[in-house]
Amino acid sequence: MRKFADNRPVVFSIGIFVLSAAVALPFVLVFKVLGLELEPLRLIIPIADSIFAIGVLYYLGWLKLTGFSLAIRDIHVLWYPVALAFVPVFMFGTIELSSDIIVFYGLALLFTGVSEEALSRGIILRAMLQKGPWTALIFMSVLFSVGHFSNLFFEDFTGLEMAEKLLNTFGFSILYGAVFLRTFNIWPLIILHSIHDFSFLTSGTAGPYTVEPFPLGVSIAIAIVSIAYGVFIARKIDTAALLEMPRS
Repeated sequence: MRKFADNRPVVFSIGIFVLSAAVALPFVLVFKVLGLELEPLRLIIPIADSIFAIGVLYYLGWLKLTGFSLAIRDIHVLWYPVALAFVPVFMFGTIELSSDIIVFYGLALLFTGVSEEALSRGIILRAMLQKGPWTALIFMSVLFSVGHFSNLFFEDFTGLEMAEKLLNTFGFSILYGAVFLRTFNIWPLIILHSIHDFSFLTSGTAGPYTVEPFPLGVSIAIAIVSIAYGVFIARKIDTAALLEMPRS
């Protein structure tokens, strides 16, 4: 598999992306056939996806390459994603949620952070680096955005809302991809990704407990700023150093 990833990074990345998406299908089918509520899948699927992504990284020997380590570079570039993670709460405060909901979604979003960062920034971005950092960032971000169509299993979106969501996830992915390639560490992104999603949930601006949808114009502006910041810090990416890191 490692040789295939090195020789055919595009095909490998698409294949891993499709396999990761397919992990959810058996669970969805079983729950639908049995007539069960789909809500537990918000935790079950991220756990399964995390196991899949970490398993692939371990098999490839890419855990250290992916930044599952203590070393971190250019920590100062994290200031923007840290601030971004709390924007919904800063703007709207928090809504009242029961403790069981907080625990359930806290775990679900933590595993979402693990699975999405390990797959997108860990496997796909790393595999595509030999094509150049810009190609890798854009290709990975397109796949990351497309992958969020799975949210249609749980929520209804208008065409405009889905377009905004795709732009927002693309900007988010460019930002996080660039930050990863500057820091060489995935842990801050897992933590911030989880906090970012949890912030939307607890502010009542996204998710199943939405009270007031996050403003469309603000969301688009954030996506544009995230892309701009990602591009700005990506100018100093040391791709060679990342490619030369020892395997785990």
